[in-house]
Amino acid sequence: MLGIICTSIALFLIIIYLNLLVIGYSFLEFVYFIIRSGIILILLLGIFFIYKGMGRIIRDEFLLRYSSKFSRK
Repeated sequence: MLGIICTSIALFLIIIYLNLLVIGYSFLEFVYFIIRSGIILILLLGIFFIYKGMGRIIRDEFLLRYSSKFSRK
């Protein structure tokens, strides 16, 4: 959940900051601004949380599938 929120906020801010290209920034200046402002850290942190959460979901699904008292053998 936290990963989705962080990723969504970072992508939202990147889209909002695309207006800097209209002001006269070049694409390289825009990328440098995004990296320098820390938005990329929020994005990477959100992707990391999503990745770690997916591992937990897969493990929990495996445990539920093979250790349920209602499963057929």
